[in-house]
Amino acid sequence: MAHLNKVIELLEQGKVVFGGGMAWTGNIDEAMAFADMGYDFVIFEMEHEGFHLPGLRLSLQFLLNRKQIAAKGNLQPDVVPFVRVPPNARERNQWVIKQALDTGIYGLIVPHLDTVEQAQAMVVASRYPQAVGVADAEPTGERGWWYRLAPRYWGLSLQEYYDVADLWPLDPKGELFLMPIVEGVQGVKNLPDILRNVKGISAIWAGSGDLSIEMGTRGNMRDPRVEEGVQQILKTCKEFNVPCASIAGPDDIEKRIEQGFRIIVTMPSRTDRTFEKGMKFAGR
Repeated sequence: MAHLNKVIELLEQGKVVFGGGMAWTGNIDEAMAFADMGYDFVIFEMEHEGFHLPGLRLSLQFLLNRKQIAAKGNLQPDVVPFVRVPPNARERNQWVIKQALDTGIYGLIVPHLDTVEQAQAMVVASRYPQAVGVADAEPTGERGWWYRLAPRYWGLSLQEYYDVADLWPLDPKGELFLMPIVEGVQGVKNLPDILRNVKGISAIWAGSGDLSIEMGTRGNMRDPRVEEGVQQILKTCKEFNVPCASIAGPDDIEKRIEQGFRIIVTMPSRTDRTFEKGMKFAGR
């Protein structure tokens, strides 16, 4: 086992990663259904559905399959939980990021990243302060220490959790995955500066939905202007060797993988042809 976070392990192996979204927090049947589909990660939706931590903690318990973990022989879950938090990046609500991470999630998705300053703020909110003199001490983390939930959910001691609860690849041994969404014209324009100046971003999600709204296509994500923006995000991510994510359906899953998207998010019902077809095409 190279990592507790399966997404990080697969990316380091050069493989395409598949995630399912969006699961509603507190719905245990949905959590179990997503867990059994074979995804690498599942996104719990808290941007539009509501920020309800008790519901999230309940869902996380039913996402786990302890028999699979025991059969594997290590602590890496087959599907890791990510959360899309409610504040846009410009809102900089540290407490939301802190409390989401304290539940034991492995990844954060932050909507509407537009500027270097916003990116720096979300990185700072996601990191614990590091020991003086270590190579990856900057940017200085401001996440507050809380010992009860996350270490227990990960199956680690308090000290073991602290050692790995950092952002990958800023910390090569880190297990936390930060994937902001670039989904506006300003964000597309500023992405080169963001990736050049901010350490701690694990991946970028090319958000075609909100980009289509800003471009006046009213949700038509297939409009050529929207696709041009998506491709510009992908091009910038490739330039800085940062994994790029995209939503895909059955008709474009192969195209997205061939274009170089390393993270694919699908929107399934209880069965998902897109995921099955994409896994086969990717050699997984």
